[in-house]
Parts: sequence; C-alpha cells; structure tokens
Amino acid sequence: MLNKPLEGVKVVDLTYFVAGPGTAKILADWGADVIKVEPAFGDPGRGTGAGMTCPADNDCNPFYTTYNSNKRGLSVNLKSAEGKEIMDRLLGKSDVLVTSYRTGALKRLGLDYESLCDRHPHLIWAQVNGFGDYGPAKDNPGFDTVAYWARSGAMMDIAERDTNPINPPIAFGDSVTSCSLAGGICAALYRKLRTGKGDKVMVSLFGQAIWNVGALVASTQYEDEYPKSRKEAISPVINSYQCKDGKWIFLSILEHERYFRILCDQVLDRAYLAEDDRFSTTLEAKKNAAVLIRILDQEFRKHTQDEMVERLTKADIAHERIQHVKDVLSDPQAIENQYIMERSNRDGTKTMYAATPVKFGSVKAGNDYDAPLVGQDSEEILAELGYPREDILRWMDDGIVTVVKA
Repeated sequence: MLNKPLEGVKVVDLTYFVAGPGTAKILADWGADVIKVEPAFGDPGRGTGAGMTCPADNDCNPFYTTYNSNKRGLSVNLKSAEGKEIMDRLLGKSDVLVTSYRTGALKRLGLDYESLCDRHPHLIWAQVNGFGDYGPAKDNPGFDTVAYWARSGAMMDIAERDTNPINPPIAFGDSVTSCSLAGGICAALYRKLRTGKGDKVMVSLFGQAIWNVGALVASTQYEDEYPKSRKEAISPVINSYQCKDGKWIFLSILEHERYFRILCDQVLDRAYLAEDDRFSTTLEAKKNAAVLIRILDQEFRKHTQDEMVERLTKADIAHERIQHVKDVLSDPQAIENQYIMERSNRDGTKTMYAATPVKFGSVKAGNDYDAPLVGQDSEEILAELGYPREDILRWMDDGIVTVVKA
C-alpha cells in the first residue's frame, strides 16, 4: 500500500488554473483531506483543456483532472455574509489554506494573511502568486507563461540561438512551482507539530523560475552567454545529435578524459579521434567544440537511433533518446514506476494521466478519484461543519451554496 503521511491533515484549496490546484493535488495524493472551494461558475481552469484540444466537460476533463483529482468540492459565495461565515468555520477546523488568488482579492474577501493570523493562529496560510509580494510587479497577473518563462529569461535563453523564443508548454512552470509550495507547506506542518503555531508560506512563479535557472544566474556573470547553439555547444559531448533515421539522441559525458576514448573507440569506431590533441581533454575539446561537433554529427548520421542506443549502452555512456511527450504514453519506464497511469473518466473513457512525482513506501499509487464537479460535496462538507440540513437547503435555494451532482 502507498503510505499517506498527511492523513488527518485538512486543507482548504482556494485556487484556480494550475500552480495552486497542483499544490493541493500533491497534498491530496499524500493523504490530506483537500476541499476545493469554488464560486458557482467554478475554477476557470476547468475550461483550459479545450484550448489544447482536450475534452473539457463534466464527464471528461483530463487537463483539469490532472491537477484536481483526489479532492472534495465545496461551492460557496464568499461575497455573502453567510459564505464568509461558512469559510471562517471551515478554516477554524482546517490546518492549511492554499490560495492562488491575488492579494488584493484576498483582502476584499477578508482572507489575506493579516486578516486571518490572529483569528486562526493555528492555520498555515500558503499562497502562490506571479511575481512575489514586493516590487513594481507585485500586483500583476502572473500566469506561468509571463512570470515563469518570459521575465526569468528562460523563454529566450533555453531556445536555440538565432531562432525565436520557445513557445512554452502550458503549465510547465506552474507544475514545478506547485512542488515547491507543497514542500514549504510540509515544513510549516512540521513546525506546527512542534509549536502548535501556523505560518505564512509563499512562492512565486518568477522566483521559482530564477531558482530553476540558478546555474545560468551564476555563469552569465562570468562571460557565459545564452542562448547557445548546439553547433557550438560549450561541451561537444554534452549535446544532441541526429541519427540516420532522423531521430535524435542526447549525449551526456561529464567526465571527458574518462569516456571520450571509449566513445571514439567502442561507439564510433574512430579510435584515432581520441589521440587528436584538439579533442583529448575537456579544455581542448571546448576550445575546438565547433570542429568536434561537426565530426560527431557525421558519425551519428551513419547509424539509426536504435543502433546508436545499443552501442552507447554497451559502452556504458550516459545518453538518452530525445522523445516527444507523446512517446511517454507508452514508455515502459514511466509505466512501471507509475509516473503515468490510465484512469477512467466519468463517461467511461480512459485517459493516461501524469502522476505527482513523490511517493512514500511504494511506487504503487492508490485509487485516484476524479476531480470534483463544482460543489459536488457541498452538502456533505457543510454537514460535517455542523450546519443543520434546513440551513443547507435554504442556502442552496438562495444561491449561496451550489451543488452539481455527478
């Protein structure tokens, strides 16, 4: 059985789109009871998949389910007096509030940290935003495309030189950021276990991106320039090469002096290259990178990808096929470790879903259940909070509480 270290932890998920929901999804997978709180119209992320050619309705919504399965759903109008009281009672019985609302909106709802910390000192208040809490961009809308990719330099400097900036994959930066916020929340939970006190935990997409390009932050201060070209890579043996069949391999030799001779002799059948003073050491290979890359280009094009994989594997040289994301759907390494899993949707169709990456005790995942519909569990959750059924029914009639049945 998969261990659930957060069993008994109650999390209120007041988030939308991906980075916030992804954080709460990770906590749910680790055993927390996560309650997704939405307005009557729902998280706008419910419709994002449609722009990516995914189904995006109540019966089948793969994009939304990726970041929202294993949660329960409560829909309440937080602008009403009754909705505010319901939320306050829920927070009083919860351990964590995760939010991706902008701070201004939270202040208007009375859900910012300063409004809650005295009333609920036990509560861990966790927020993800675009650009951080200070500075001229602190109130800017911050999707990962702008805050993570564009402003950090990643969009420009990861691209091949003299081409366009990359077209960033949707939710990539969001997903990475959600892992950091989940880790921060767990650190705060540990502190709470020792002290009984809650905390404020913050992460931004911009800050996460800067951490992710931290090596470049250091190196570009010392004449390392980006973007780069694979034709003039700083290390010819840490580079991509195209094979005879048009497919690509990434070669990753970090110990040049140890493995370059093996590459030349056992893989390329060109032992004389290892004796060439221009290429035999790390520094000389870097000085003559463009020449060596042209030679390696020619050698790789003599063999198919399968043939090169066989040769490199036999020589114990680090490498990998450069795949498309779609190739992962049938990748045995991903499937055996349950990094990707087939799940049934409400309409009976099946979809392969990416799994959250950290597991405890076993690689075998538990039984996921679908992302909740808007307010799917409202009645159950309100009853757990001690509200009488007549109040719940009245709130439903008045539009304060919404319930969408599966």
